[in-house]
Amino acid sequence: MSLPSKQEALAFFEYVIAERNRSPFPFRPEWEKEFRAHCFSVADIAAKIASQTPYLNSERAYLSGLLHDCGRIKDEKSENVFHGWTGYQLMKKQGWDEIGRISVTHCFLDKDFNPELYPQARQDILHCKDYISDIEYDDYDKLLQLADMMNDRGKNCSLQYRCRSLTERYPVQEEFLTTHFRCAENLRLYFEAKCDCDIYQLLNIRNE
Repeated sequence: MSLPSKQEALAFFEYVIAERNRSPFPFRPEWEKEFRAHCFSVADIAAKIASQTPYLNSERAYLSGLLHDCGRIKDEKSENVFHGWTGYQLMKKQGWDEIGRISVTHCFLDKDFNPELYPQARQDILHCKDYISDIEYDDYDKLLQLADMMNDRGKNCSLQYRCRSLTERYPVQEEFLTTHFRCAENLRLYFEAKCDCDIYQLLNIRNE
């Protein structure tokens, strides 16, 4: 297993933001603020749930959460790329294969997703489809999927809130939304059984 140290991960996180801001498509100030808050929050959520689950390593969970969206180094819409695949390639180049895997898997709660529901960056989406068809999701994949769904732009939130927010920001089809929420809810119940606790209470989130 090859993972960065926390210091290396933090430095690389700053590198991602700096590179994006040097590109022709820099972060808007408010978007950068939300990106930072979201990544650090997802890292904290993943580490907290992992700490309650005896066989999971909270440091690995934190590092995976911090860098799960590193593919945002490019602007998806303007550059016609998908951040999951961009992140995978970026992490592989660093030799951090486990986090590269998370870059892809956190995007697809339904392993058997329909690529037609993702109209953007078709080639990247098909690469992701091929990649996940050759693996079985492990509990780190599932953990980061759940952690990502329980934070919206830096605010810890219920799964219902997160799904509502996604529909407001993206042209999400009903089929995608229904499946996404069902998978997320199943993940919550899965980890509640594993750590013998209420995830919403653990994270101090109102279920609304």
